[in-house]
Amino acid sequence: MEAVTFKLQMFEGPLDLLLHLIQKNKVSIYDIPITTITEQYMEYIDMMNELDLEVTGEFLVVAAQLLYIKSKMLLPQEEKEEEEDPRAELIDRLVEYAKYKGAVEYLDDNQGHANYLFFKETQPLPEAPPQPNEPVPLSKLLEAFAGVLERNRQKSAPLKMAAMETIVKRETVSVRSRIHYLYTIFKGKDRLQFEEIFETIVTKAEAVSTFLAVLELARRGKMKVYDSGGGLLCEISGDENDITGIAGDD
Repeated sequence: MEAVTFKLQMFEGPLDLLLHLIQKNKVSIYDIPITTITEQYMEYIDMMNELDLEVTGEFLVVAAQLLYIKSKMLLPQEEKEEEEDPRAELIDRLVEYAKYKGAVEYLDDNQGHANYLFFKETQPLPEAPPQPNEPVPLSKLLEAFAGVLERNRQKSAPLKMAAMETIVKRETVSVRSRIHYLYTIFKGKDRLQFEEIFETIVTKAEAVSTFLAVLELARRGKMKVYDSGGGLLCEISGDENDITGIAGDD
């Protein structure tokens, strides 16, 4: 015949057991019926001994404290009035323990709910595009202009002998004429790529004067050059006739 086994509810410590007994008896933690709670507590200790369960020192210390409090509570009424409630220290410990236990249960519940939550992997934020009103430094303009000259050099066809006379002579291209050129190619357009300004230019002199015209207009606030992220963009404003005092004007 199989032996009869008993399942005894396990507690994390003596305060856990006391809190369970208080809740079971539906009494206030601030007004513990010490006799009833002590008897039930000792019954639990006896059951642990009968089932060969290890009774830790903590359980025995609290058992001794309960018996001491019970003995103090049995003193005549006139002697008890002179002292504070002997249950006070135990009540304070139980109140603190109840707070921590409630917090642990709350966190356990929320951790369980979190197991059913799934989050999308974080994606790196795209880099913010440059602000259109932010001026491009001169170094970047020079770098872009150097790139234009290099591309023009690579795509230039071999020169014919008939053109040598024109090349040998010093070509003079005024900045004023290139400002007129810029206003002409911008007609009907809000903006142009920096490289587009030099598409129809053939000679290096034209290219240099055009670049100087861009710098002059930018200095006067008539042209904005900014980095769009995919290259330099240019915008022009105002009237060509308002621009005076250019070197080489009559």
